[in-house]
Amino acid sequence: MLFFVGLLGSPTYKACWRGQGHLSRQPPPRARHLTRELAAGGRHALHLVVAQQVPPASSSPTAAASSTSSPSRSTTHVERHFETFRWRCAANGETYRINYRVTESDAVQRPVFHMLLVHGFGANLLHFRKNVDALAAAGARVFSIDLLGFGASDKPVFPLRRTPENGQRAVAYSLELWRDLCVDFVNEMERRYARDAPFHWVLCGNSIGSLVALMTGLALDAGAAATAATPPRLRGLVLLNCAGGLTGFRYSELSPLGSVVWWLFRNIAFRPPVVHWLFERARRPENLLSTLRMVYRDHTHVTAELVEILRAPASEEGARHVFEAVLRGEPGPTPRELLQQLRPETHLLLLWGREDPWTPYEKGLYPATRFSQWTSRPEQVELVCLDHCGHCPHDEAPERVNREVGRFLSALQQSMVAAAVASGE
Repeated sequence: MLFFVGLLGSPTYKACWRGQGHLSRQPPPRARHLTRELAAGGRHALHLVVAQQVPPASSSPTAAASSTSSPSRSTTHVERHFETFRWRCAANGETYRINYRVTESDAVQRPVFHMLLVHGFGANLLHFRKNVDALAAAGARVFSIDLLGFGASDKPVFPLRRTPENGQRAVAYSLELWRDLCVDFVNEMERRYARDAPFHWVLCGNSIGSLVALMTGLALDAGAAATAATPPRLRGLVLLNCAGGLTGFRYSELSPLGSVVWWLFRNIAFRPPVVHWLFERARRPENLLSTLRMVYRDHTHVTAELVEILRAPASEEGARHVFEAVLRGEPGPTPRELLQQLRPETHLLLLWGREDPWTPYEKGLYPATRFSQWTSRPEQVELVCLDHCGHCPHDEAPERVNREVGRFLSALQQSMVAAAVASGE
C-alpha cells in the first residue's frame, strides 16, 4: 500500500532519514533534489525535470529520455492513456472506462501465449513499462491493465456501506470486483483476437495483483471445465511478491490486542476526516518518495519518473474514495485458499524479492517458501529468490525478471508440444 505506508514513512513520523552511512533529519541530497523537482511540477504536471545524476533504471523509452546527456537537465513525458475497454459491471449494470495497453512484437506472427499483467495497490500499468517489450519479444501478446479505481481507469465512488439499492447488488472495491473485471477483459480480448484461437493465457501480478491474477485464473479454469471438450485457457501464473490479502490483516489472524488495534484503525483512522488527511499526506511527493525508498532495495530505481507514475493518478477525482474504500475493505481469500484450488497441470512461477519488508520471503503467515506446500503438486511451483531486491522486482530487477519469465514461457511451450505429441494431436 504505497500511499498509506508513505504516510507512516514521512518525515512527520520518522525522526530521521537513513542517509549514506549516517542519520539525518533531512532526506539525502538526491532525495531532496527529486522532491524539489516534483513539487515544482504542480499537481497535474506530467513533464518532469530529472537530474543527470539519477541513473536510468532500464533501456525503456521513458527511462532513456530521463537520462539524455546534452543539457544538465532533460524533460520526460509520462504517457498514461492508451486503449479503452468499456467494462459493463454485472453487479450494478454500470459501464466504466478501463485503460489498457497491448504490446506485441513485429517479429512474432502469431503469439504462442497471451499475457495479462496486473499491478498492485496504488500502482498502474506503467509499473510494467520495463517488462512488456521483453515479454512480447519472447512470443507473447502482452496486455497490461489499469484496474478500476487506479491509473487512467475510471474511479467511481461506491457507497461504503454495502446496502443494495434499487434491487441491485452492492458494489465495493475488492479482489472479487477486480477478478470479475479481468475475466471480462480476457473474454473481450479473445473475441477481438479470435483469429488466434485457441488461447493460452499466462497471468502475472505483483502484490495484490498476484491475488487478482490467481482468482482470475481459477475463474478461467472453472469456465473451461463447465464446457465440454474445451482446452484449459490458463497455462501458467507468474506471481511477484504475492500479498496475503487486500488489506493485509484478518481478525482471525490477529491476537486479541491486535484485533482491537485493527478495529480502531478501520473505524477511526480510516474514516473521514482522518482518512482524508492521511490521503493528502500520503500522496505528497516527499512521502511517496520515502515509501519507495523503503520498499526498493536499490534506490537508483527510485526515479522522478517512477514517483510521477504513481502520484499523478492520485490527483484525479475519485482517487481519495478508492484509498478509503480499500483501506476499509475486506481482505479477501488467502493465497493458501486459492492455491489449494489450482489444477495440478497449471505451472506457477514465484519471483520474490528477498528484501521485501511487506511480504517476507521466509517469515509471516504467507511466506514465499510455503506456497508449494499449498498446491496439490509441490513440483508445479517454481520459486526464484531475487537477492538485493524489494517488493517490486519487475521494476527493480527487470532484466532478471524478464529473463526468468521468458525461460518460464519457453518451458511452458515445450510442455504443451510434448503433451500434444503424446496425445497424437
